[in-house]
Amino acid sequence: MKKFLIVLIAGLAAAVAVQSVWGMTAGETEAEIQATIDSQQSDSSEPSEPEQPESSELSEPEWQPQTVRLVSAGDNLIHSSLYEQAAARSTDGGYDFGALYENVADYFQEADIATLNQETVIAPSRAPATYPCFNSPPDLAYYLDTQCGFDVLNLANNHCLDQGTSGLEECLTFWEENYPDILTTGVYQNAEDEANIRTKEVNGITFAFLGMTELTNGLSLASDSDIVITQALDDAGMEELRTQIEKADELADVVIMNVHWGNEYSFTPTERQEYLAQQMTDWGVDIVIGHHPHVLQPVETRETADGRTALIAYSLGNFVSAQADAYCLIGGVLDYTVTRQEEGGEVTISSYSLEPVVTHYDSGYQNNRIYLLDDYTDELASTHGVRARYSSFSLSYIDSLLQEVVGSEALAGVTLP
Repeated sequence: MKKFLIVLIAGLAAAVAVQSVWGMTAGETEAEIQATIDSQQSDSSEPSEPEQPESSELSEPEWQPQTVRLVSAGDNLIHSSLYEQAAARSTDGGYDFGALYENVADYFQEADIATLNQETVIAPSRAPATYPCFNSPPDLAYYLDTQCGFDVLNLANNHCLDQGTSGLEECLTFWEENYPDILTTGVYQNAEDEANIRTKEVNGITFAFLGMTELTNGLSLASDSDIVITQALDDAGMEELRTQIEKADELADVVIMNVHWGNEYSFTPTERQEYLAQQMTDWGVDIVIGHHPHVLQPVETRETADGRTALIAYSLGNFVSAQADAYCLIGGVLDYTVTRQEEGGEVTISSYSLEPVVTHYDSGYQNNRIYLLDDYTDELASTHGVRARYSSFSLSYIDSLLQEVVGSEALAGVTLP
Protein backbone atom coordinates (compact mmCIF):
# COMPACT_ATOMS: atom_id res chain seq x y z
CA MET A 1 0.00 0.00 0.00
CA LYS A 2 2.85 2.41 0.86
CA LYS A 3 4.52 1.59 -2.40
CA PHE A 4 1.32 2.37 -4.34
CA LEU A 5 0.93 5.73 -2.58
CA ILE A 6 4.52 6.71 -3.31
CA VAL A 7 4.08 5.93 -7.01
CA LEU A 8 0.79 7.82 -7.11
CA ILE A 9 2.32 10.93 -5.44
CA ALA A 10 5.30 10.81 -7.79
CA GLY A 11 3.00 10.65 -10.77
CA LEU A 12 0.97 13.62 -9.61
CA ALA A 13 4.14 15.65 -9.01
CA ALA A 14 5.35 14.90 -12.52
CA ALA A 15 2.02 15.97 -13.94
CA VAL A 16 2.15 19.24 -12.04
CA ALA A 17 5.73 19.86 -13.28
CA VAL A 18 4.72 19.24 -16.90
CA GLN A 19 1.77 21.60 -16.53
CA SER A 20 4.04 24.26 -15.05
CA VAL A 21 6.62 23.91 -17.81
CA TRP A 22 4.26 23.81 -20.75
CA GLY A 23 1.58 26.06 -19.30
CA MET A 24 -1.03 23.42 -20.01
CA THR A 25 -4.49 23.87 -18.57
CA ALA A 26 -7.49 21.60 -18.57
CA GLY A 27 -9.06 21.25 -21.96
CA GLU A 28 -6.00 22.45 -24.00
CA THR A 29 -5.17 20.41 -27.07
CA GLU A 30 -1.67 19.52 -28.21
CA ALA A 31 -1.95 22.00 -31.10
CA GLU A 32 -2.92 24.81 -28.72
CA ILE A 33 0.06 24.01 -26.49
CA GLN A 34 2.43 24.12 -29.47
CA ALA A 35 0.99 27.46 -30.58
CA THR A 36 1.66 28.89 -27.13
CA ILE A 37 5.27 27.64 -27.22
CA ASP A 38 5.83 29.16 -30.71
CA SER A 39 4.45 32.51 -29.53
CA GLN A 40 6.75 32.59 -26.50
CA GLN A 41 9.82 31.73 -28.59
CA SER A 42 8.96 34.43 -31.12
CA ASP A 43 8.61 37.04 -28.33
CA SER A 44 11.98 36.17 -26.77
CA SER A 45 14.01 35.99 -30.01
CA GLU A 46 12.76 39.22 -31.55
CA PRO A 47 12.36 41.93 -28.94
CA SER A 48 10.45 44.96 -30.02
CA GLU A 49 12.43 48.04 -31.10
CA PRO A 50 12.60 50.82 -28.47
CA GLU A 51 10.77 53.96 -29.39
CA GLN A 52 13.02 56.52 -31.05
CA PRO A 53 12.90 60.13 -29.94
CA GLU A 54 11.74 62.60 -32.49
CA SER A 55 14.67 63.77 -34.63
CA SER A 56 15.98 67.27 -34.00
CA GLU A 57 18.91 69.27 -35.41
CA LEU A 58 22.06 69.47 -33.24
CA SER A 59 22.65 72.99 -31.97
CA GLU A 60 25.77 74.83 -33.20
CA PRO A 61 28.59 75.19 -30.60
CA GLU A 62 28.74 78.62 -29.03
CA TRP A 63 31.30 80.88 -30.79
CA GLN A 64 34.36 81.64 -28.68
CA PRO A 65 36.54 84.80 -28.90
CA GLN A 66 39.72 84.37 -30.97
CA THR A 67 42.96 85.33 -29.23
CA VAL A 68 46.61 85.34 -30.32
CA ARG A 69 49.65 86.19 -28.17
CA LEU A 70 52.74 87.61 -29.86
CA VAL A 71 56.20 88.49 -28.60
CA SER A 72 58.64 90.72 -30.48
CA ALA A 73 62.33 91.04 -29.63
CA GLY A 74 64.93 93.68 -30.51
CA ASP A 75 68.29 93.53 -32.27
CA ASN A 76 70.03 90.17 -32.50
CA LEU A 77 73.51 91.65 -32.79
CA ILE A 78 76.16 88.92 -33.10
CA HIS A 79 79.56 90.31 -32.13
CA SER A 80 82.75 88.26 -32.44
CA SER A 81 82.79 87.17 -28.79
CA LEU A 82 79.38 85.53 -29.32
CA TYR A 83 80.36 83.42 -32.30
CA GLU A 84 83.81 82.66 -30.87
CA GLN A 85 82.19 81.28 -27.70
CA ALA A 86 79.77 79.29 -29.87
CA ALA A 87 82.71 77.82 -31.79
CA ALA A 88 84.48 76.87 -28.55
CA ARG A 89 81.37 75.07 -27.26
CA SER A 90 80.83 73.06 -30.44
CA THR A 91 81.96 69.44 -30.60
CA ASP A 92 81.68 69.07 -34.37
CA GLY A 93 83.57 72.07 -35.68
CA GLY A 94 80.47 74.23 -36.01
CA TYR A 95 78.91 76.84 -33.73
CA ASP A 96 76.80 76.06 -30.66
CA PHE A 97 74.71 79.09 -29.69
CA GLY A 98 72.55 77.10 -27.28
CA ALA A 99 73.91 78.61 -24.06
CA LEU A 100 73.32 82.12 -25.38
CA TYR A 101 69.54 81.64 -25.71
CA GLU A 102 68.69 78.80 -23.32
CA ASN A 103 67.37 81.00 -20.49
CA VAL A 104 64.76 82.69 -22.69
CA ALA A 105 63.95 79.98 -25.24
CA ASP A 106 60.83 78.68 -23.49
CA TYR A 107 59.39 82.18 -23.22
CA PHE A 108 59.45 82.58 -27.00
CA GLN A 109 58.31 79.02 -27.68
CA GLU A 110 55.20 79.58 -25.56
CA ALA A 111 53.97 82.48 -27.70
CA ASP A 112 51.72 81.94 -30.71
CA ILE A 113 53.99 84.11 -32.87
CA ALA A 114 57.54 85.31 -32.10
CA THR A 115 59.38 87.97 -34.12
CA LEU A 116 62.98 89.21 -34.10
CA ASN A 117 65.13 91.84 -35.78
CA GLN A 118 68.04 89.85 -37.22
CA GLU A 119 70.63 92.60 -37.26
CA THR A 120 73.45 90.66 -38.93
CA VAL A 121 73.42 88.98 -42.33
CA ILE A 122 74.22 85.31 -42.83
CA ALA A 123 76.30 84.73 -45.97
CA PRO A 124 77.43 81.10 -45.53
CA SER A 125 80.26 81.16 -48.08
CA ARG A 126 82.07 83.86 -46.12
CA ALA A 127 83.91 83.82 -42.83
CA PRO A 128 82.16 85.19 -39.74
CA ALA A 129 82.81 88.89 -39.22
CA THR A 130 82.12 91.45 -36.51
CA TYR A 131 81.73 95.23 -36.34
CA PRO A 132 81.65 97.27 -38.50
CA CYS A 133 80.69 94.80 -41.25
CA PHE A 134 78.96 91.82 -39.68
CA ASN A 135 78.51 88.30 -40.99
CA SER A 136 77.14 85.52 -38.80
CA PRO A 137 77.67 81.74 -39.00
CA PRO A 138 74.79 79.83 -40.62
CA ASP A 139 74.51 77.65 -37.49
CA LEU A 140 72.95 80.66 -35.75
CA ALA A 141 69.75 80.13 -37.75
CA TYR A 142 69.22 76.67 -36.28
CA TYR A 143 69.04 78.07 -32.75
CA LEU A 144 66.74 80.94 -33.72
CA ASP A 145 64.42 78.45 -35.37
CA THR A 146 64.60 75.24 -33.34
CA GLN A 147 65.58 76.49 -29.88
CA CYS A 148 63.67 79.78 -29.71
CA GLY A 149 60.97 79.18 -32.30
CA PHE A 150 61.07 82.55 -34.04
CA ASP A 151 58.44 82.77 -36.78
CA VAL A 152 59.30 86.14 -38.35
CA LEU A 153 62.66 87.84 -38.92
CA ASN A 154 63.11 91.43 -40.03
CA LEU A 155 66.18 91.73 -42.26
CA ALA A 156 65.89 95.43 -43.13
CA ASN A 157 68.45 97.32 -41.04
CA ASN A 158 71.57 99.45 -41.30
CA HIS A 159 73.82 96.36 -41.51
CA CYS A 160 71.94 94.51 -44.27
CA LEU A 161 74.57 95.51 -46.88
CA ASP A 162 77.61 94.78 -44.69
CA GLN A 163 78.61 91.97 -47.09
CA GLY A 164 77.63 93.88 -50.20
CA THR A 165 74.90 93.11 -52.69
CA SER A 166 76.13 89.57 -53.33
CA GLY A 167 76.30 88.86 -49.60
CA LEU A 168 72.74 90.07 -49.12
CA GLU A 169 71.55 87.96 -52.05
CA GLU A 170 73.26 84.94 -50.49
CA CYS A 171 71.60 85.72 -47.16
CA LEU A 172 68.12 85.84 -48.71
CA THR A 173 68.70 82.56 -50.52
CA PHE A 174 69.99 80.94 -47.33
CA TRP A 175 66.81 81.72 -45.37
CA GLU A 176 64.50 80.84 -48.25
CA GLU A 177 66.10 77.45 -48.98
CA ASN A 178 66.89 76.28 -45.45
CA TYR A 179 64.13 77.81 -43.32
CA PRO A 180 61.11 78.29 -45.59
CA ASP A 181 58.69 78.35 -42.63
CA ILE A 182 60.33 81.49 -41.22
CA LEU A 183 58.92 84.65 -42.75
CA THR A 184 61.54 87.29 -43.63
CA THR A 185 60.61 90.91 -44.17
CA GLY A 186 62.07 94.21 -45.32
CA VAL A 187 64.50 92.86 -47.93
CA TYR A 188 63.32 90.97 -51.01
CA GLN A 189 64.80 89.15 -54.02
CA ASN A 190 62.95 91.40 -56.46
CA ALA A 191 59.84 93.54 -56.91
CA GLU A 192 57.64 90.46 -57.32
CA ASP A 193 58.93 89.06 -54.04
CA GLU A 194 58.28 92.40 -52.34
CA ALA A 195 54.70 92.35 -53.60
CA ASN A 196 54.22 88.94 -51.97
CA ILE A 197 53.12 90.21 -48.57
CA ARG A 198 54.14 87.80 -45.80
CA THR A 199 51.06 86.57 -43.94
CA LYS A 200 50.38 84.02 -41.22
CA GLU A 201 47.06 82.81 -39.80
CA VAL A 202 46.75 81.71 -36.17
CA ASN A 203 43.50 80.89 -34.34
CA GLY A 204 41.44 82.32 -37.18
CA ILE A 205 43.26 85.68 -37.20
CA THR A 206 45.44 86.66 -40.18
CA PHE A 207 48.61 88.71 -39.68
CA ALA A 208 50.64 90.58 -42.30
CA PHE A 209 54.31 91.35 -41.60
CA LEU A 210 56.27 94.20 -43.16
CA GLY A 211 59.73 95.63 -42.61
CA MET A 212 61.67 98.73 -43.59
CA THR A 213 64.85 100.62 -42.78
CA GLU A 214 65.81 104.26 -43.10
CA LEU A 215 69.52 103.48 -42.89
CA THR A 216 72.07 101.29 -44.69
CA ASN A 217 75.24 102.93 -43.30
CA GLY A 218 75.86 104.75 -46.57
CA LEU A 219 75.99 101.52 -48.58
CA SER A 220 73.94 100.93 -51.72
CA LEU A 221 72.82 98.01 -53.82
CA ALA A 222 74.62 97.35 -57.08
CA SER A 223 72.94 99.22 -59.92
CA ASP A 224 72.08 95.99 -61.76
CA SER A 225 70.62 94.20 -58.72
CA ASP A 226 66.96 93.19 -58.54
CA ILE A 227 67.00 93.14 -54.73
CA VAL A 228 64.58 95.49 -53.02
CA ILE A 229 65.25 97.04 -49.61
CA THR A 230 62.09 98.73 -48.35
CA GLN A 231 62.85 102.34 -47.50
CA ALA A 232 60.91 105.59 -47.36
CA LEU A 233 63.52 108.29 -47.84
CA ASP A 234 61.59 110.60 -50.18
CA ASP A 235 58.04 111.29 -51.40
CA ALA A 236 58.17 108.45 -53.92
CA GLY A 237 59.40 106.05 -51.26
CA MET A 238 56.65 107.13 -48.89
CA GLU A 239 54.02 106.54 -51.56
CA GLU A 240 55.39 103.06 -52.26
CA LEU A 241 55.34 102.34 -48.54
CA ARG A 242 51.72 103.48 -48.32
CA THR A 243 50.73 101.21 -51.20
CA GLN A 244 52.42 98.25 -49.53
CA ILE A 245 50.74 98.93 -46.18
CA GLU A 246 47.29 99.36 -47.73
CA LYS A 247 47.69 96.08 -49.61
CA ALA A 248 48.72 94.32 -46.39
CA ASP A 249 45.71 95.83 -44.63
CA GLU A 250 43.39 94.32 -47.25
CA LEU A 251 44.93 90.87 -46.80
CA ALA A 252 45.09 90.68 -43.02
CA ASP A 253 43.28 91.44 -39.79
CA VAL A 254 46.48 92.77 -38.17
CA VAL A 255 49.43 94.52 -39.86
CA ILE A 256 52.79 94.52 -38.05
CA MET A 257 55.67 96.73 -39.19
CA ASN A 258 59.31 96.31 -38.11
CA VAL A 259 61.16 99.55 -38.75
CA HIS A 260 64.81 100.54 -38.38
CA TRP A 261 64.94 104.25 -37.50
CA GLY A 262 65.97 106.91 -34.99
CA ASN A 263 69.30 107.84 -33.44
CA GLU A 264 71.67 105.33 -31.89
CA TYR A 265 71.94 105.46 -28.06
CA SER A 266 69.08 107.94 -27.74
CA PHE A 267 66.25 107.11 -25.33
CA THR A 268 63.94 109.63 -27.00
CA PRO A 269 62.15 109.16 -30.34
CA THR A 270 62.93 111.73 -33.01
CA GLU A 271 60.28 113.85 -34.69
CA ARG A 272 60.79 111.72 -37.78
CA GLN A 273 59.98 108.56 -35.82
CA GLU A 274 56.79 110.09 -34.45
CA TYR A 275 55.78 111.36 -37.89
CA LEU A 276 56.37 107.98 -39.53
CA ALA A 277 54.54 106.18 -36.73
CA GLN A 278 51.45 108.31 -37.28
CA GLN A 279 51.60 107.99 -41.06
CA MET A 280 52.04 104.22 -41.06
CA THR A 281 49.29 103.60 -38.52
CA ASP A 282 46.91 105.93 -40.37
CA TRP A 283 47.57 103.88 -43.54
CA GLY A 284 46.76 100.59 -41.84
CA VAL A 285 49.61 99.40 -39.59
CA ASP A 286 48.37 98.17 -36.21
CA ILE A 287 51.66 97.49 -34.40
CA VAL A 288 54.99 99.25 -35.01
CA ILE A 289 58.11 97.49 -33.70
CA GLY A 290 61.11 99.85 -33.65
CA HIS A 291 64.82 98.98 -33.83
CA HIS A 292 68.27 100.53 -34.30
CA PRO A 293 69.02 102.82 -31.30
CA HIS A 294 70.46 99.83 -29.30
CA VAL A 295 68.66 101.19 -26.24
CA LEU A 296 65.07 101.22 -25.09
CA GLN A 297 62.60 103.92 -26.05
CA PRO A 298 58.99 104.44 -24.90
CA VAL A 299 56.01 102.21 -25.71
CA GLU A 300 52.72 103.95 -26.40
CA THR A 301 49.32 103.66 -28.06
CA ARG A 302 47.88 106.24 -30.38
CA GLU A 303 44.60 106.74 -32.22
CA THR A 304 44.63 106.39 -35.99
CA ALA A 305 42.73 108.42 -38.56
CA ASP A 306 39.97 105.80 -38.72
CA GLY A 307 39.62 105.53 -34.95
CA ARG A 308 41.65 102.37 -34.31
CA THR A 309 44.12 102.06 -31.43
CA ALA A 310 47.64 101.31 -32.68
CA LEU A 311 50.60 100.17 -30.59
CA ILE A 312 54.11 101.63 -31.06
CA ALA A 313 57.33 100.43 -29.46
CA TYR A 314 59.82 103.04 -30.67
CA SER A 315 62.86 100.91 -29.84
CA LEU A 316 63.22 97.56 -28.13
CA GLY A 317 66.98 97.96 -27.76
CA ASN A 318 69.27 94.96 -28.10
CA PHE A 319 68.01 91.43 -27.73
CA VAL A 320 71.60 90.21 -27.48
CA SER A 321 74.96 91.86 -28.06
CA ALA A 322 78.41 92.23 -26.54
CA GLN A 323 78.34 96.01 -26.35
CA ALA A 324 80.35 97.78 -23.70
CA ASP A 325 77.80 100.24 -22.27
CA ALA A 326 75.44 99.16 -19.49
CA TYR A 327 72.37 100.78 -21.04
CA CYS A 328 72.88 98.74 -24.24
CA LEU A 329 72.59 95.52 -22.27
CA ILE A 330 69.02 96.20 -21.13
CA GLY A 331 66.50 95.47 -23.86
CA GLY A 332 62.84 94.65 -24.05
CA VAL A 333 60.42 92.18 -25.59
CA LEU A 334 57.02 93.53 -26.54
CA ASP A 335 54.45 91.00 -25.31
CA TYR A 336 51.01 91.71 -26.77
CA THR A 337 47.69 90.02 -27.37
CA VAL A 338 45.09 90.63 -30.06
CA THR A 339 41.49 89.48 -29.84
CA ARG A 340 38.35 89.17 -31.93
CA GLN A 341 35.53 89.31 -29.40
CA GLU A 342 32.56 88.74 -31.70
CA GLU A 343 32.12 86.51 -34.73
CA GLY A 344 32.86 88.59 -37.81
CA GLY A 345 34.02 91.49 -35.65
CA GLU A 346 37.19 93.57 -35.77
CA VAL A 347 40.45 92.35 -34.27
CA THR A 348 41.84 94.72 -31.64
CA ILE A 349 44.84 94.90 -29.33
CA SER A 350 43.55 93.68 -26.00
CA SER A 351 46.71 93.96 -23.86
CA TYR A 352 50.43 94.65 -23.98
CA SER A 353 53.48 94.89 -21.76
CA LEU A 354 57.23 95.30 -22.06
CA GLU A 355 59.18 92.31 -20.74
CA PRO A 356 62.75 93.50 -19.94
CA VAL A 357 65.71 91.31 -20.87
CA VAL A 358 69.33 91.54 -19.73
CA THR A 359 72.37 90.45 -21.72
CA HIS A 360 74.88 89.13 -19.20
CA TYR A 361 78.57 88.40 -19.70
CA ASP A 362 81.47 87.65 -17.40
CA SER A 363 84.78 89.50 -17.30
CA GLY A 364 86.30 89.95 -20.75
CA TYR A 365 82.92 89.53 -22.53
CA GLN A 366 82.94 85.80 -21.77
CA ASN A 367 80.03 83.42 -21.27
CA ASN A 368 77.38 85.63 -22.86
CA ARG A 369 73.74 84.74 -22.20
CA ILE A 370 70.34 86.40 -22.01
CA TYR A 371 67.98 86.52 -19.03
CA LEU A 372 64.44 87.71 -18.57
CA LEU A 373 64.64 90.40 -15.89
CA ASP A 374 62.25 88.30 -13.77
CA ASP A 375 64.99 85.65 -13.59
CA TYR A 376 67.91 88.03 -13.08
CA THR A 377 69.36 88.62 -9.60
CA ASP A 378 71.54 91.14 -7.81
CA GLU A 379 74.06 88.36 -7.33
CA LEU A 380 74.33 87.91 -11.09
CA ALA A 381 74.49 91.65 -11.63
CA SER A 382 77.39 91.90 -9.18
CA THR A 383 79.43 89.56 -11.42
CA HIS A 384 78.60 91.27 -14.72
CA GLY A 385 81.66 92.12 -16.80
CA VAL A 386 80.21 95.57 -17.53
CA ARG A 387 80.92 96.57 -13.92
CA ALA A 388 84.53 97.18 -14.96
CA ARG A 389 83.17 100.32 -16.61
CA TYR A 390 79.86 100.79 -14.76
CA SER A 391 80.41 99.91 -11.11
CA SER A 392 76.81 100.89 -10.28
CA PHE A 393 75.32 98.17 -12.51
CA SER A 394 72.70 96.37 -10.40
CA LEU A 395 69.00 95.58 -10.29
CA SER A 396 68.46 99.07 -8.90
CA TYR A 397 70.30 100.58 -11.89
CA ILE A 398 68.19 98.52 -14.29
CA ASP A 399 64.93 99.42 -12.57
CA SER A 400 65.74 103.15 -12.57
CA LEU A 401 66.48 103.10 -16.29
CA LEU A 402 63.30 101.17 -17.07
CA GLN A 403 61.11 103.48 -15.02
CA GLU A 404 62.63 106.56 -16.62
CA VAL A 405 62.43 105.37 -20.22
CA VAL A 406 59.48 102.96 -20.39
CA GLY A 407 57.42 103.80 -17.30
CA SER A 408 55.63 101.64 -14.76
CA GLU A 409 52.42 101.25 -16.79
CA ALA A 410 53.95 99.38 -19.73
CA LEU A 411 56.17 97.35 -17.41
CA ALA A 412 53.20 96.23 -15.31
CA GLY A 413 51.04 95.51 -18.34
CA VAL A 414 48.15 97.40 -19.93
CA THR A 415 44.69 96.03 -20.68
CA LEU A 416 42.86 97.93 -23.39
CA PRO A 417 39.06 98.35 -23.51
